[in-house]
Amino acid sequence: MEVLELRNRPASEIQPLLLPLLEAGEVVNGNGFNLIVKTNPERMQTLRGLVKQLDTRLHNLTISVLQSSHRSAEQLNAEAAIAISRSTTRMQGMVGDTSDLDSRQTAQQLRTLEGQAAHIQVGAVRPVQNITVYDSGYGYPGVASSTQMQEASSGFAATPRLIGNDQVMIEIAPWSDRFLTNGGLETQNIQTSVRARLGEWIEIGGSGIREDSDSRGMNGLNVGTGKHELRILIKVERAD
Repeated sequence: MEVLELRNRPASEIQPLLLPLLEAGEVVNGNGFNLIVKTNPERMQTLRGLVKQLDTRLHNLTISVLQSSHRSAEQLNAEAAIAISRSTTRMQGMVGDTSDLDSRQTAQQLRTLEGQAAHIQVGAVRPVQNITVYDSGYGYPGVASSTQMQEASSGFAATPRLIGNDQVMIEIAPWSDRFLTNGGLETQNIQTSVRARLGEWIEIGGSGIREDSDSRGMNGLNVGTGKHELRILIKVERAD
């Protein structure tokens, strides 16, 4: 039995990578930054070399999340300007219009060590009044009101892991809330694991609503098309 001391990475990260190399009766246990190995001398030499390769220095990473109604990964990667949000096309006897119903953009950035869970959240709180009408028992309705605090926030939780020199595997759960004018709360969230190239924006999800309307007037047929889209984009970069 031998104890292998790790310098950079916890034993819990390296132990699962060694288990497939063991045979019956051989053991690798992790304890903090130590690996306790029970195997034959020949395999021990192989495991020492592998552990030396795996126990590399942890890198600082910067995670960026953009929740946008008017930008795409292609535009960001090409360093393009903000996409045109309104365009009009005219045809004989018809007026067509396409517009963003909602222009939104939330950008957040967080720095963390690879393999470590990270979390960021920002938001606001507002009072919401609830009114209840009930039977008072006196022939007229009673009214009761109460006030509670409602929170709207945006943020993300993420755990990034480097793969080689230029790729990353990231578990990420971004969300975005916003207050509505009618007193309600709109929420969008997603949870996923993706593989991406370092330094590149990728789209991991989104939502979209299309609204069509038409009416007849002096100029013929007026056609309107409204779009409500929100894309969730992420990028991971090395920070050291």
